Amino acid sequence: MTSTPAPTSDRLHVPALTGLRWFAALAVFLHHSAPHEALPGPIARIMGAGSNGVTFFFLLSGFVIALNYFDGAARPTLRGTWNYAVGRLARVYPLYLLVLVVVWVAVDHGSRPLRLVHHLFAVQAWHPSLVIAYGINPPGWSIGVEFFLYACFPLLALALRPIAENTRALVAVAVALVVAVFAAAAVFHLFRYGLPATDPSGAHRWLYRMPATRLGDFALGMVAALLLRRARRSWSPSAARDRMLSPLLTWLPLAATLLLMAWPARSRYYASYDAMWVLPAVLLFLGLSLYPRSALSRFLGARVTVFLGEVSFAFYLVHRPLMQALDAESWANGGFLAYAGRMVLLVALITAVATACHVLWERPAQRFVNRRLRMRAPAPAPAPVPTPTP
Repeated sequence: MTSTPAPTSDRLHVPALTGLRWFAALAVFLHHSAPHEALPGPIARIMGAGSNGVTFFFLLSGFVIALNYFDGAARPTLRGTWNYAVGRLARVYPLYLLVLVVVWVAVDHGSRPLRLVHHLFAVQAWHPSLVIAYGINPPGWSIGVEFFLYACFPLLALALRPIAENTRALVAVAVALVVAVFAAAAVFHLFRYGLPATDPSGAHRWLYRMPATRLGDFALGMVAALLLRRARRSWSPSAARDRMLSPLLTWLPLAATLLLMAWPARSRYYASYDAMWVLPAVLLFLGLSLYPRSALSRFLGARVTVFLGEVSFAFYLVHRPLMQALDAESWANGGFLAYAGRMVLLVALITAVATACHVLWERPAQRFVNRRLRMRAPAPAPAPVPTPTP
């Protein structure tokens, strides 16, 4: 299947990337699900590797935000910076706050208010204790990381502005970032191997949930977006190139990701916390953006898939509390058919709750915050009235 690159525009909306978010959220759900013993080994290992969904989220945030906000952030104005901050706040915080408060009241029964303070300000991921970082609603830790990355974006845009139109320099930065995340994984594998996730000195904290470490993912997503802009502006039509690159940048990264997830030795390497997934992810983002008519892009960009992608943030936030409320971890102890049926129904239930949260709260709250807090552009001065000549 071949296709031609999308036409050039300053702001780019890629429906397939929205659809991809659903599968990243579903991967996290599977990671939190206990696999049944009857499942084939590769399927069980793919479920266990679903935590890589958060890496996709961090990379995709840098990629999409750079596509839409880079030029304004690279030449900042007070109004533009303020509206960017308001837009990011409106996008994430209202739903995060709703789920946090509901879970704190319904599940924690209003206990441990100091822990709630960490979560209200979304700084729990910085805390060395896993009890604080994963307290109340465990998936919420990544929202604190997102806020840190959002805050760093204007500074990263200024740093990348001098090379934004230099393809070689952008490739060099991308290579350096990939090398850096692998080097960090290698250091922990060689010198801190075997520390449990609860150890504040372990790789789980520093490679997986530390906001500063995830800055590499976010910056790599930004650089990939700038490379995409360069390709869209400079590439001339080439059917031969498109026949080769379309599958190489769509199906191949997807297959590589699934094979790495199913790899029996994956869990022995600390690269599986993050580094193992970054290169296939950014290649997939580039492929879906350059070739919107490819088979994978059309599947991920279908109306139903895009809608699921739009509710994926709500799905991500509510899935763990619902799983705990239904004691889903115990389902793996029963028969396989009952387990499979319950899992399908659970995904449907989480999707229904997420859809309600998205429609009834997330979207209205976004509109309300943007309408109330955004700075409006000054009204144009009225045209001077010509003075009649005598």
